[in-house]
Amino acid sequence: MVQYLSERGKKWVKTLPPLVKAHFDNFYNMYDKHSNPNGLINMGTAESHLVNKEVCDLLKIVGNRMELTGLNIHYNKFEGSEEFRDAIAKYWQKVIFGEDSNVVITKDNVATCAGCTVALESLATMLAEPGDVFLIPAPYYSGFIDDINERAGVVAVGVPCGTDLDRDSFEKAWEEQTKLGKRVRAVLFASPNNPIGTVYKPEAVKNVIDFAMVHDIDIISDEIYAQTVFDPEAKYVSTLKLVPAEYRHRVHITSSFAKDFVLSGFRTGICISFNTAIIQGMGSITYYSSVSSHTQGLLTEMLKAPELPGIMQLSRDRLRTAYHSIEKGLNSIGIKTMKAEAGIFIFADFSPYLDKLEFEAEHTLWEKIYNELMINISPGQLFGADKPGMFRLCYAFDEETVKEACKRLAALKK
Repeated sequence: MVQYLSERGKKWVKTLPPLVKAHFDNFYNMYDKHSNPNGLINMGTAESHLVNKEVCDLLKIVGNRMELTGLNIHYNKFEGSEEFRDAIAKYWQKVIFGEDSNVVITKDNVATCAGCTVALESLATMLAEPGDVFLIPAPYYSGFIDDINERAGVVAVGVPCGTDLDRDSFEKAWEEQTKLGKRVRAVLFASPNNPIGTVYKPEAVKNVIDFAMVHDIDIISDEIYAQTVFDPEAKYVSTLKLVPAEYRHRVHITSSFAKDFVLSGFRTGICISFNTAIIQGMGSITYYSSVSSHTQGLLTEMLKAPELPGIMQLSRDRLRTAYHSIEKGLNSIGIKTMKAEAGIFIFADFSPYLDKLEFEAEHTLWEKIYNELMINISPGQLFGADKPGMFRLCYAFDEETVKEACKRLAALKK
């Protein structure tokens, strides 16, 4: 009973946020065309279901290749075993710099932890004091707020700066926070963007880098969707590749196996940094949230598997098909959408369905869609959208599920 808890303990006795609660309340009531046609279509959780079978089959294969030893059943380094961090370094070398780069990621630049949330929280703890500010381009991933604030106490301040990451917008936000007596310690942003799915052009990312260098602050570039770029005309370039060598130690990359590899349940996140103190600090913090030795061994084998690149490409191909399907389906019922180039979500304008152009009405619409249509989608207010009525829909399902979602949404009345 709550009266027997400490004050800080009481803080955690609370219900889950509505979107998360909607997910877990229906965990065993998800839509299936044949077995559960009236179940919930959960488009509120950013997970891909497009290569479930292929990834499961690969895990069985690499599990047989993995030689189980004492290393897999006993304690290992809290920041990750040397074998795991070495495999991550080699794999992300190709993702971030390319194999021919003079800049090389080694295991000493890598720390692992129980999910990207832990990586972000750890960076917030090590870079800022409670009450300090991180500037975040808006709209932004809603989880950033809790990731850096719930325990680390860092304040997220949205910066409406457009897809070009307008430098003047950051300068304005800096001045406003400084006048309030706040200390800005970093820029945190998702690249590619979540919730829109924009792949930032190099000149846009350079705006952030230039701003950070002028004000002597760090950059956290969450590149968890780097390998989901499905638009053939879009090209992802890592922030770490663009930053000048003398400032490389001030840019920290976070990622995970949750999105690109569709392994959200494995709870395995990473931080890549050329600041040795960051990596050392994460090794201490992750004493409380390290990755199991067996999981590390399995993922080490997966990263080295020759079958993996084909599955990653298959995932992108299916994402592109699913994106065009949801885009077409929403547009056909009069719901306008923003162009996406990556990620597993689409940002759509439901404002014509609002009783009033207010965020309270947006929440009411979310409740209606959830309770009456059995679809869980994410209100734009959570992402710092400046206009009521924007919703994020995660569409990485088979075509039948996407079509069913659009069919249900067509029943909405304006």
